[in-house]
Amino acid sequence: MDGYKKRFDWASLILGIVLVVLGCVSIMHPDKSLHLLCILVGVGLLLLGIYELWARSKMQEWLGYRSGWLLGTGILDIVLGIVFLVYQNFGTTVIAVIFALWFIISSANELTIAGFFHQLNVGYYWLLFILDILGLIIGVVLLFSPMLSAITMVWLISFYLIVIGIVKIIQAF
Repeated sequence: MDGYKKRFDWASLILGIVLVVLGCVSIMHPDKSLHLLCILVGVGLLLLGIYELWARSKMQEWLGYRSGWLLGTGILDIVLGIVFLVYQNFGTTVIAVIFALWFIISSANELTIAGFFHQLNVGYYWLLFILDILGLIIGVVLLFSPMLSAITMVWLISFYLIVIGIVKIIQAF
């Protein structure tokens, strides 16, 4: 390690700056960020649906097995992808509701897991219990307020981009 000299990493610096800028722009324009997210989800669903149909044909070709599930999910993913791309306001509402449901399900799951810590560490159990109850309450609030859910999601993504951007800038040096 004595002879090792770290070189300046331009790629990390540029990526970091881009991520910080994207995070800041996303905070300043949450509506456009939501529409972009909807477009990305729509494109992702289209690609997933096409892949599922391709995988079904290859499964049939190689194994002689015909999967009705892959056909159904492939078609459903393609239809949902088109819906997300064409009806972006609907898509952003669906994404916001899914985010709220994910929050509720994740908190409920963690609440059941917290029970295992009750005998191991009572203090840790109560911390998890309180945080998971708060998570459930926040999830329910987000579920009944899709706009708040959507804005919260944009803020989380924006702050994540900024934090990762700062980490990349630090890594450059």
